[in-house]
Amino acid sequence: MAKKTTIAKISEPAEPAKPTKSTASKPVTKPKSPQKPSAKKAAAPKVKKVGLSAAPVTAPAAAITAADIGLRAYYIAEKRHKLGLPGDATSDWVEAERQLKAEAKGK
Repeated sequence: MAKKTTIAKISEPAEPAKPTKSTASKPVTKPKSPQKPSAKKAAAPKVKKVGLSAAPVTAPAAAITAADIGLRAYYIAEKRHKLGLPGDATSDWVEAERQLKAEAKGK
């Protein structure tokens, strides 16, 4: 015997209520939230403003990164090997750092 399936009837949505004169004329207000008691904050100390100096403002120099030093050290080592000069990676690194700092100072 076959099972009977029941189909629920879907009702139509109700029409929205139309505003009446009594609800349309009242302004909408937010409900008041409870207020927390506010503690008085201590007054911040007054700071005296000082005039700017006449020296021109320059942008801060870009920081020398380890990648910059490593790249320069690589080229120093290549040149050192090509010329057959003695040295090691540490001395190349120190020299690269010295050169980059000198260049940054000169700009």
